[in-house]
Amino acid sequence: MNPKQLACVILMSFIGIIFYVGQIVHKNVGAMKAAAQTAIDESKAADDAKQLAEILLTKTKADTDELRRFLKSWTPSVQKVQTEQEMEAAVEYTLRERGISFVKSSKSETKTIAGDLFMPKLIISTITLEDEYAKVLNWLGDLEKRLPLARVITCQLTGGSSVRQIQLTVTIENPIVNLAASIGSKEAPKKS
Repeated sequence: MNPKQLACVILMSFIGIIFYVGQIVHKNVGAMKAAAQTAIDESKAADDAKQLAEILLTKTKADTDELRRFLKSWTPSVQKVQTEQEMEAAVEYTLRERGISFVKSSKSETKTIAGDLFMPKLIISTITLEDEYAKVLNWLGDLEKRLPLARVITCQLTGGSSVRQIQLTVTIENPIVNLAASIGSKEAPKKS
């Protein structure tokens, strides 16, 4: 080969390499542009989803505002009685406050509710007391103020040992509420 042909081959090889590198760079630039466009589209979709979620959150907050205010107002009452001892203390306090000293019997038991995470336990107390009519009925009203979640299961009034006295036997059920539990969740049944 003469020097002109060799120079022509080298020049053609150099042009071929430049053309090949240019093609690879062009393909990479196209892939990068496509990736950038995909990222922009995903960003817009995520932004739209965020705006939709914010709208739904605002709507849910507006829809549940009354319920949340109700829960907030009842939270201190729910947290007053969380154990059997606290319920017994509340009953004892109302008895002392009303000056009722003659309690014939008082018993309480805890009943577990399987599978309910929101109200896992019930405290059932049965109290029999005897005193003046006004004192006993006022005590029952005070007890309902002190234990607002309590439900009177049975209430039996009978005559007392004197004309002015009555005997009251009342059974009260008070739930133990777990505010941290999710209302919709249920405990999975355990397999044995």
